[in-house]
Amino acid sequence: MELACLALFVTQAVALPHIVFIVADDLGWNDVGFRGGDISTPNVDSLARDGLVLDQYYVQSVCSPSRATFLTGRYPIHHTVNDWLVAGQATALPLNETLLPELLDEAGYSSHAVGKWHLGFHKWAHTPTFRGFQTYLGFYTGGEDYFRHSTKNVFDLRRDFGVKCGAGCSEVAWEELGRYSTEIFTERAVELIQAHEKKAPFFLYLAYQAVHAPAQVPESYVSPYNASIADAKRRTFAGMLSCMDEGIGNVTRALQAKGMLENTLIVFTTDNGGPIDRSVGGDSVGASNFPLRGGKHSIWEGGTRGTAVVWAGQSTELLPKERRGSLVRSLMHGADWLPTFCSIAGISKACSRLPLDGVDQRGALFAGGDGPRREVLYGQHDDAPERATPYDTALRDAEGWKLVQDWGGKPDYWGNQSSPDYWGNKECLNLADSVLLFNVETDPSEYCDVSAKHPEIVARLAARLAELRSSAVDVVGGGGHPDPSCPKYDPAQHQNQHVGEIWEPWCDSDVIEI
Repeated sequence: MELACLALFVTQAVALPHIVFIVADDLGWNDVGFRGGDISTPNVDSLARDGLVLDQYYVQSVCSPSRATFLTGRYPIHHTVNDWLVAGQATALPLNETLLPELLDEAGYSSHAVGKWHLGFHKWAHTPTFRGFQTYLGFYTGGEDYFRHSTKNVFDLRRDFGVKCGAGCSEVAWEELGRYSTEIFTERAVELIQAHEKKAPFFLYLAYQAVHAPAQVPESYVSPYNASIADAKRRTFAGMLSCMDEGIGNVTRALQAKGMLENTLIVFTTDNGGPIDRSVGGDSVGASNFPLRGGKHSIWEGGTRGTAVVWAGQSTELLPKERRGSLVRSLMHGADWLPTFCSIAGISKACSRLPLDGVDQRGALFAGGDGPRREVLYGQHDDAPERATPYDTALRDAEGWKLVQDWGGKPDYWGNQSSPDYWGNKECLNLADSVLLFNVETDPSEYCDVSAKHPEIVARLAARLAELRSSAVDVVGGGGHPDPSCPKYDPAQHQNQHVGEIWEPWCDSDVIEI
């Protein structure tokens, strides 16, 4: 009997699909090729043609909240990372949050992280290999020079190879100075695949720096667009995206060569909408969210309605032939990845014990059933700290009704391609009221405020929004409340002989006290 049970366990373990979760940074709604844009993304397009495109999928308006939500299955008001984390502040995703790789470990997955972290690093305990990942190559902060790997002239590229790889283990990857980060991260992803024992379940969190500011890419990726894209800014952006798309192709080919591809689930998602001109972050490098309103930093659709593609190999038995190439119209949020992956990994019971905001979307995605999500809480826009409403100011239901209270933040316009004149319907436009109602199913550009026509819907959504706001939490050392026991970071106290000042944890006892 014991041998029979052991054999059953081994069979089930072998059958678990590998999961490759790819995150693009600041990708706009209209940037990928399969939406008919002006940039070639053949590898993402191939996944879309043979997989699923999510049409009503939402993320947070900036990077750290989305990444925390992907890995915890919780809204920002509950995991506390409501805005992007500032390098040098003692803020982070709290340690009492259980992350996806920690859960997948229960199913026997080997988990690895590559690329951008941006979930805090003032203590080693907040870094990736202390939070469920076995290895990590990437940068702890939120954005940096693609070649020099520095922000504020402080170097940030680490190699943490080993569980709980902190002081004495973590290495500064100074030898990568001068190499383009997209190529570095793709190369590392391919190395991990090549070294993996294919019968064991594998989880890769591949968080590219692209296509975040600054606008940098080798010229060889830009020149193919010289004739087709007149705007120089957009051409450089196109090159950045093309390099990432090429990297995704290299990853899928590595999976194929290793014999892993047909038993792999691949998810490609942005972390937020693209930053557009007049972005409050000053981080626009050419993204387009046409025809959606707003962009990164706002909770208009352009900042929060995200591009995502799901693909699964035949051996996973997840995606039937008749579903391939489908547009998924049911409502989904970035918090849903964790419970969905838990379901696929056979650990739903363990995940259900957590206070999740995400829901299992396995049936809606792969069987085409009705989506289980009934609402989306948009999160905090970057104007919120100075405004009357401190947290979330918008809620959407599954029927498409979206209530915006106070304001949706900046940028609040439609971008160069879709100004109000584009729509030719000026009587709908309302830029003044503090309570706005749109139906984003019929009016995805949020052009017509219909709050006066539907007071009952306004009242219903406002009551639910207030209920959700009342559940917001704060934690000392969390996303919005710096740890007062941790001093301000002084890069001069943290040096590497090859590159000078570096970013690294500074509040542990085994780090130089400042």
